[in-house]
Amino acid sequence: ISLAFAAKRFDGDQVLEILPAHEGHLKELMLLQMNDTRLDFWKDPSSLSRPVGVRVPKEHLKEIKEMLENNDMEYKVAVEDVQQLVDKQAASMNESVGRSSVVGKFARINDIYAWLDEMAQKYPDKASIFIGGKSYEGRQLKGLKVGSQNPKAKAIWFHAGIHAREWGAVASNIFIIDLLLTSQDPSVTRLVDNLTWYIIPVVNPDGYEYSHTTNRMWRKTRTPHNSFCPGADPNRNWDSAFGTTGVSSKPCSDIYPGPHAFSEVEVRTVAQTIMALKDSIHAFVSFHSFSQLWLMPWGYTTDKCDDYDDLYSLAAEATDKVERTHGTRWRVGPPSHILYS
Repeated sequence: ISLAFAAKRFDGDQVLEILPAHEGHLKELMLLQMNDTRLDFWKDPSSLSRPVGVRVPKEHLKEIKEMLENNDMEYKVAVEDVQQLVDKQAASMNESVGRSSVVGKFARINDIYAWLDEMAQKYPDKASIFIGGKSYEGRQLKGLKVGSQNPKAKAIWFHAGIHAREWGAVASNIFIIDLLLTSQDPSVTRLVDNLTWYIIPVVNPDGYEYSHTTNRMWRKTRTPHNSFCPGADPNRNWDSAFGTTGVSSKPCSDIYPGPHAFSEVEVRTVAQTIMALKDSIHAFVSFHSFSQLWLMPWGYTTDKCDDYDDLYSLAAEATDKVERTHGTRWRVGPPSHILYS
């Protein structure tokens, strides 16, 4: 594991936290995100009330800081040296070697899949393997179906790892699976008895494995659309208003959506699985990290969806409980209202 980060290092890279003071600052940062592929945006420019997080390579720090100062943009260094964070994470992963369970770990894809198989064998009365699709490199999109075996039961779809480097989202889905299968809390067992859960911890397994072995900051798929910058952002590759909002036309950008909708086999095949289950699925949640955001439809228009009030009420209640438990502050709403407005 300690060798996983040898190929791509981030020595001297910094994460700058930038606070846009007016709409001109916000538009300038949005243009940078779309056009400057040297910069790695960890928190998107979305509103005047929300800081923007950007990883800047060491060799471009002087230029970017001067640009921010010349434009009177307030910033501070949030991460002094990104490589130190990567090394710290690698060390913590080395300490977890030998623990049989993947729960509470940033596990590799084969270990996750082996654990899913183990859970299906250990709890055959309430868990079974399902395959949600496949990846460009031929990996299965392996998931676990948990809960009620009643074909008329309402179903919930969870997935994570569509952005390869977001290991925390993957770990959270693994934790949820473990909780559903092992908890004796009546509030949890009731969810297992009455609902069917479809959970895929890693929707982008090629990119996820690449982020472990070669480039910790890799976000996209590994599809070779060209010879110089492979991959596309799978979360922007769905066939809903493709390419209209929050994207870049540059293939080297982390927000490049691909040459066309469903160009990424991972997205195309998982969408086929979801559509095959559309009559039973009553909730769909895609997990990401980081930021405390609960996003709901729509991203491409400011129009509200038909069940906006129900979705907002549910999200507000859920985030309120999380805030009271962990003290984290959450923002709730459509991306078009709080990210791309």
